[in-house]
Amino acid sequence: MKRVERENFSRKSPSSSLGNQGDSFESSNMRTLRRPRRLDSLLSDISLKSSMVRPYVRSKLPRLRWTPDLHRCFVHAVERLGGEDRATPKMILQIMDVKGLSISHIKSHLQMYRSMKHEQIVQ
Repeated sequence: MKRVERENFSRKSPSSSLGNQGDSFESSNMRTLRRPRRLDSLLSDISLKSSMVRPYVRSKLPRLRWTPDLHRCFVHAVERLGGEDRATPKMILQIMDVKGLSISHIKSHLQMYRSMKHEQIVQ
């Protein structure tokens, strides 16, 4: 008779509080067992994506050196256009009219100029 009670006890009836605890223990164990597979999958996805990243190709042109005179010309163009918030790189480039200067040079310099101006206002 004791054997029958043990078998019934191990069957985990829904009304038994111990049986419910056993279920949650098993399900948490299953979650723990599944994590490494998910992690392995995630890590393999990351390694596949990182191998698809294209290599950095440095420009053949030398880096533009913003001389004080070139910067003054830039500031003058920005002021003529109504300030750093209204000036656009394309219009600055047209006003400056400097040979060898590209719109990407103006964009990056304008970004730096705006951040410096806003930083001065905050301080």
